[in-house]
Amino acid sequence: MTTVSTMTPSNANDAFERPLAGVKVIEACSYISGPFCAQMLSDLGADVIKVEPPTGDPYRNFGHSWDGVGTVWTNSNRGKRSVTLDLKSADDLARFKVLLRDADVYVENWRPHVSASLGLSFEAVSALNPRIVQLSITGYGPDGELATEPAFDALIQGRTGLLSYEAAGGTPRATNTFLADKVAAIFAAQMALSGLIARDRANQAIHLETSMLDILSYYNFPDMFHNRTFIGDDSDVTLAPQPVLKTSDGYLVVSPVSGKQLSRTLEAVGHPEWKEELKKLTDKREMTHAFFERIAAPIKGKTTAEWLARFRELDVPAGPVNEPAAHLEDAQVRHNELFSQLETPTGVVRAIRYPARFNGHLLKPRRAAPVLGEGNTELFES
Repeated sequence: MTTVSTMTPSNANDAFERPLAGVKVIEACSYISGPFCAQMLSDLGADVIKVEPPTGDPYRNFGHSWDGVGTVWTNSNRGKRSVTLDLKSADDLARFKVLLRDADVYVENWRPHVSASLGLSFEAVSALNPRIVQLSITGYGPDGELATEPAFDALIQGRTGLLSYEAAGGTPRATNTFLADKVAAIFAAQMALSGLIARDRANQAIHLETSMLDILSYYNFPDMFHNRTFIGDDSDVTLAPQPVLKTSDGYLVVSPVSGKQLSRTLEAVGHPEWKEELKKLTDKREMTHAFFERIAAPIKGKTTAEWLARFRELDVPAGPVNEPAAHLEDAQVRHNELFSQLETPTGVVRAIRYPARFNGHLLKPRRAAPVLGEGNTELFES
């Protein structure tokens, strides 16, 4: 039996009761969408029990690792308890159902047919627990021609138009971040919270079904589909670009929106006379292109720090293009106390807090991702 890890919460002396204290969540998920969703619920105070196969969540070993521990998995499974169950075994399936009997939320991201094949359809689960909120996350939906197809982040980005949109006339390319998975997790956590409210109002079990396809389509719509919002509008993309500008020692982003900010940007780079020339361009997209093409040359002549100081002086929205390591040392990030350190059997890990304050209280990480099966003794043999 795996030894239970002894993680000490970083804010153990904080008397603040988190908003989901007392809420029990059972998570039967892999990859990122379901686990990251459940981690958010844990950050908000829920007791999350992660159910893994005896060999562990396959994602434990995905991508970059440290001493055999996958870091993407670590960053999506913090604050949980891990139990191992073989759900194809009658005895372990019975143990799983015991966990569900008093759970508030049950999160799973299997393909649609898997739950039914295990005898864990919503009808069966709600019969066990008439007040449970079951959250089912799939790739494409519970039915339809793609329902049983495998779904991964880049596939969803491609199908929803995001890759084409980001290409801006060039070759489509997936982002270097698991955007679809993480956005799905955020929406799924929101759905779980709304499910708890709906359950208490209706006093009945609630089944929430969502898909990465549905979620990313919703996420993309406000701006990506600006030229398809009105029926009959088939115009080209009109949103102005947001270029990254080269400085003498790095890069920065300048985001003037109002006419006043555009004028001040031109003043900052030493060419206020360009304003009248740019005003002659009536097409907003063309004007934006011309604006950034003009300011690019003078911006190359000074350092990022020099430009940021000048833009701040004139109240021009601007910021650095930080590498991830520089982000960790950013003065505002440090002021906001975004990151903490937690002890684990493998070493000290950096962990980020939940991004909200509750009456001034910061929800700092309570404990790191669990050792495989560390909760078996506590939950099944006590």
